[in-house]
Amino acid sequence: MKEYGSCDLRNIAILAHGKAGKTSLTEALAYNAGHTNRLGKVDDGTTVADFEPEEIKRKLTISNALVSCEWEDTKLNFIDTPGYPDFFGEVKGALSATDSALIVVCAPAGIEVETEKVWNYCKELNKPTAFFVNKMDREHADFNNVVEQLQIKFGAGIVPIQIPIGAEEAFHGVVDLLEMSTRIKTSQKQIIEGEIPEFLKKEVAKAKERLVETIVETNPELLDRYLAGEEISDNELITTLKLGIKNAKLFPVLCGSALKNIGVNKLLYDIIEYLPEPSLDNLATNNLTEELVEINENSPFSGLVFKTTADPFVGRLSYIRIFSGSLTADSTVYNPLKDKVEKIGNIFSLRGKQQINLKKGLAGDIVVVAKLQDTVTGDSLTDKSFPVVFDEIIYPKPMFTMAVETKNKGDEDKLSNALVRILDEDPTVRYVKSAETAEFLLSGIGEMHTEIIADKIKRKFGVELLLKNPKIPYRETIRMKEKVEAKHKKQSGGHGQYGHVWLQIEPLPPGTGIEFTDSIFGGAVPRQYIPAVEKGVKEALQAGILAGYPVVDVKVDLCDGSYHNVDSSEMAFKIASAAAVKKAVMQAKPVLLEPIYDLEITIPEYYMGDVIADLNTKRGRINGMDSGLTGIGVVKAQAPVAELFRFAIDLRSITQGRGFFDMKFSHYEEVPQKIAQEIIDNAKDKTID
Repeated sequence: MKEYGSCDLRNIAILAHGKAGKTSLTEALAYNAGHTNRLGKVDDGTTVADFEPEEIKRKLTISNALVSCEWEDTKLNFIDTPGYPDFFGEVKGALSATDSALIVVCAPAGIEVETEKVWNYCKELNKPTAFFVNKMDREHADFNNVVEQLQIKFGAGIVPIQIPIGAEEAFHGVVDLLEMSTRIKTSQKQIIEGEIPEFLKKEVAKAKERLVETIVETNPELLDRYLAGEEISDNELITTLKLGIKNAKLFPVLCGSALKNIGVNKLLYDIIEYLPEPSLDNLATNNLTEELVEINENSPFSGLVFKTTADPFVGRLSYIRIFSGSLTADSTVYNPLKDKVEKIGNIFSLRGKQQINLKKGLAGDIVVVAKLQDTVTGDSLTDKSFPVVFDEIIYPKPMFTMAVETKNKGDEDKLSNALVRILDEDPTVRYVKSAETAEFLLSGIGEMHTEIIADKIKRKFGVELLLKNPKIPYRETIRMKEKVEAKHKKQSGGHGQYGHVWLQIEPLPPGTGIEFTDSIFGGAVPRQYIPAVEKGVKEALQAGILAGYPVVDVKVDLCDGSYHNVDSSEMAFKIASAAAVKKAVMQAKPVLLEPIYDLEITIPEYYMGDVIADLNTKRGRINGMDSGLTGIGVVKAQAPVAELFRFAIDLRSITQGRGFFDMKFSHYEEVPQKIAQEIIDNAKDKTID
């Protein structure tokens, strides 16, 4: 593949709700560009973009796929993104590297949850965006209805630059409203260009008039001329449309059928014609001075790693968007965040999993390099003389957690190595060992996300995982003061065993922990045995007394006791003190405590009542509600973690995928008596087993 300057590059993220057909569209674009000899299908597992076994098995995209095409002396870097909400982090990565977005909308379904979500994120980034209304050949496909939905939901800047010829099974071509020509698919499956049919001319004239009005409204001078009755030339319209798209004020709508390959060839031309080339004027931060730096075409090399893949055989692949300068094979670059120099070996473009070697990547291009040692997703790479850092990609936080263990007990070390690689690939994954339960916890965006991570680990690294709900780190404490004694006495010939203690136990404020004191006087218990008493007390409290969970926030005082000159020992006093503290806890109104978490739930205000009702079923407390100007509200609440294992799934169901939440530990509270008794009974049953 030859080198392409910025004016001959287009970087496009293809976005959609799941099943709208974006992977099929990516396939059709590669086919029309001449890079495949047949149209692959998602259902057959034969597309260029979905090549991972997990994608083929589930028939959905789970990670970004770079599909680089050459067409009409232009390099088109398409990034096919996932449409399922568990993988929205991939969408954020793709949009950090591309200059425009193409949102695919299913013609029969219209706007769906992820359509809205990706549009809102594109608007947040001020990203030039176009729409492709796909599946125009399907039953109930209605182009005008979809356009109306888009304009009502997303604003008046939504403007069709095409209309379909025919609908549903009769759909066979498109009319270009700017060129005033048609692209028709014949019965011989050829695409021919022609004149507008007579029966469509009236509809085309109305659509062209609406297009002209929408375009001139973005340019006061053209608007004045238009209102004065002056005709606006096609060149002026196209120039104004392109500027409106670049400035994210106009959003063109095109249509077609990816599976039937109608409208896709025209889409290739329109992407080159209307979507912007990469900008060479960007901002970054000097890593040494923390000052903003303007980057332009004369700046040294700088780039952002927006995706990493890890494979035990291929190694680590790093996807880089070059913002300035050039990247050459067999060179070195600098990672300012890690203060490390990285060696660049081969450079290549990707067409799915196919590697196309490059000698050099120029500013604006997207390239891939292998086997970087210290660089991960989100890192910047630069020339050593130009240590700039690009804005961090803010990924979604994980909301769904499972405990994991290896099916084969000897695979723990292999699992740790595998998870290091997976974390390199996916910044939305978390993996920690719980200090409270000693379990390994795997967190992802949702249930499917964590299941696919487990599938990947099994396939790539040969480690089979068992996923289960995490244990809840309950605690025990007491509500009153109590004084008890215990004596350990045993005589069986020779030296016996003797230890005798009086302990007083009392509750402490939450968060205090365990406090041990002794108020012994007169040598009732010799000083050399007091450490053994303390050890016996603390070990018994740590093991749990009521239901096997650690006892917290208590003070234990050794206040009296007795000993035997011959038979007393450290072990005897340790046993006696453990028995005493168990007895004391059971007499001091023991209670079970559970962890309470703070929740901050962001949802459309429309769903606020349903979400609050669901929280009430989870023993939640609502602490406050904030409403925003955009129809998005925030619910602040608290709930026991025992009720939150499936909250990510429930929230997605209630809000149709439009809600998300963040949670963090707050404090411990007493478990309601009925629930506590069930937990205690279960603990006893396990002890009996």
